[in-house]
Amino acid sequence: MKLGVQYRAAVALCALTLAAQIAQAADQVMLVLDASGSMWGRLDGRSKMDIAKQALKDLLADWPADREVGLVVYGHSSKGDCNDIETVVPVGPLDATTLGQRVDGLVPKGMTPLSAAVKQAAEALKFTERKATVVLLSDGKETCDLDPCALGAELEKLGVDFTAHVIGFDVAKLEDQKGLRCLAQATGGRFIAAADAAELNQALNETAKVSQPVAPPPPRPAPPPLPMVELVAPDSALKGTLVKVEPKGEEGHTGYVYLFPKGRDRDLGFGGVKPAPMGGYRPVEIRLPAQPGPYVLKWIGDDKRVYTERPLAVVESDVRLSVPESATAGTLLKVGLEAPGGLDGYVYLYPKGRTQDLGFCGARPARTGGYQPCELRLPADPGDYDLKWLSGRKELLAQAALALVPAEAGLAVPESAVAGTLLRVGIRASEGLAGYVRLFAKGKDIVIVEARVYPDAVGGYKPVELRLPTQPGDFTLKWVSDRKEVLAESPLRIDGAEVSLEVPASAPKGTQIEVLPRGPDGLTGHVRLVSQGKDKAIEAAVIRQAKQGGYQPARLRLPAVPGDYRVLWAAENRAPLVDVPIRVTEAAIVIDAPERAPVGGELSVALKAPDGLDGRLCLFAQGKTPPVTCGLVREDRIAGYVPVRLKLPAQAGTLVLRWLSGRNEVLAERPLTVVEPDGGDPGR
Repeated sequence: MKLGVQYRAAVALCALTLAAQIAQAADQVMLVLDASGSMWGRLDGRSKMDIAKQALKDLLADWPADREVGLVVYGHSSKGDCNDIETVVPVGPLDATTLGQRVDGLVPKGMTPLSAAVKQAAEALKFTERKATVVLLSDGKETCDLDPCALGAELEKLGVDFTAHVIGFDVAKLEDQKGLRCLAQATGGRFIAAADAAELNQALNETAKVSQPVAPPPPRPAPPPLPMVELVAPDSALKGTLVKVEPKGEEGHTGYVYLFPKGRDRDLGFGGVKPAPMGGYRPVEIRLPAQPGPYVLKWIGDDKRVYTERPLAVVESDVRLSVPESATAGTLLKVGLEAPGGLDGYVYLYPKGRTQDLGFCGARPARTGGYQPCELRLPADPGDYDLKWLSGRKELLAQAALALVPAEAGLAVPESAVAGTLLRVGIRASEGLAGYVRLFAKGKDIVIVEARVYPDAVGGYKPVELRLPTQPGDFTLKWVSDRKEVLAESPLRIDGAEVSLEVPASAPKGTQIEVLPRGPDGLTGHVRLVSQGKDKAIEAAVIRQAKQGGYQPARLRLPAVPGDYRVLWAAENRAPLVDVPIRVTEAAIVIDAPERAPVGGELSVALKAPDGLDGRLCLFAQGKTPPVTCGLVREDRIAGYVPVRLKLPAQAGTLVLRWLSGRNEVLAERPLTVVEPDGGDPGR
């Protein structure tokens, strides 16, 4: 009886041991599904997302009962977010209903962080402790910061028996396949390109379901002896600083030097072991954490064995931020950094109790030792704030409280100003502020005009000048910080400008007229001559202020075509301030030349016309565009015009004399026959 009990107990113990071994050896597969925005693309009339959903459900319909499965999805929650990765179904025995419901609810939206998703899947499978298989289905290449090739090498290096199979769904370009293929090959997995639904189903079955027969492992060879190496480093170092670690000993070994908290297996930093050009190894630099305590430096070879290790104590250091207890809101704060050399990171400004910073500046070493002061533009809202010096790992190195008091800021402007003039705005405020003075229509948020605020060398601020719009009405001037916070504001009424143009009612074509602008000082713009019913300027002149006040006369050259025109005073934004009509009349313009002239001779042509014309007198062959020769038209000092001398061509023929304006308009023309010296017919 006693033997029977002992027998049954032994059998039960063996059964429990066998069950534990079977459970431990059970295959686990994590599916990683691409739900990025590109999955809206269509194949054979269906979206790639719908094809992938159906393929997954077909795959799981006859999923092996002894294989656990999970699902990681990326790109399904938000746009432009490289952290949009979710383990929607943790690995475990298949619950087809739950997994199918989660798959049906996916909507493609965002980026393709495929590398980070594969890493999350591997970690969920505890790939550093046991066999793990990940199957990635993606329709494109990595669009976030990680490198699939580097990730594959890292997972292969750290994993016990890790494999990543990759299915490139509708990834036709070899360049886009490159990262996907490299990830699979680096882990001993397969890359399969699937062009349609049928190929996708086949690829999923070949990667997710096929289980390689487990052959009994061959006896492991005895590991080689550990190399005779050591790590030379200080016994202690200050928190946050860079520590120099020198690998010493036998040459020819590689790997990495890692920093671990004592008793932990997750490293806080590492550096590669590389040979030095003259022999030995190059020093390795590792950034220490901000938390004091006991740590361990380990040299881990490429074969994942710990070659050597040594303790390192990270000790507290005197790290401080030198700032006043209070400062004026909106000003530029200079932050002193007092700490041992070798720290990194940034100084951030936070509203008290908040986690979203309002600005930061970098911790940079000074040439003479210590650190350069860093400058932060303070917000315009008074209140309590915190300054925090965070390391590159976002660990807190030091912090200081800061109270912001209201700034005294004001704009010195009149109650009203004339439309179109230049407004001078005085700035009255505490020193150290910045930003822009902007003009808005009352109740609107669209900037009409703005000017930068600059400090004056003798103290205070330089006045700001703004060109006012031409439309009268109620407006608001606002001094706005670089963060668009309102530091000060003032109302402004803009009154219409009383302006006029003295223009002759009519003038002969081609002549130059004088236009006299009249209006309040400070206006600008152009005097423009336009055709009736048109906006394009034929001629324009800049409005210029006269030294003794008022405006200088503007001169406009009239066109050669008679008719009705308009003279406008247009502001800088081309808005018309005043519009005056003018009639261009025909002019008595005569080209006084003989009907015939000998070839090769010189022709003197008299010009009779109203004063004020310009241009050239040109000789053209009949029906031809380029002139044969031209002479400049010049007014005589006493009256009329200086005769124009033209060199006639050496070939007889019928030509045309044309008086062209400065804009190449024809003011007058007449024929000229060039004949042989005997006076014969030029056509013979």
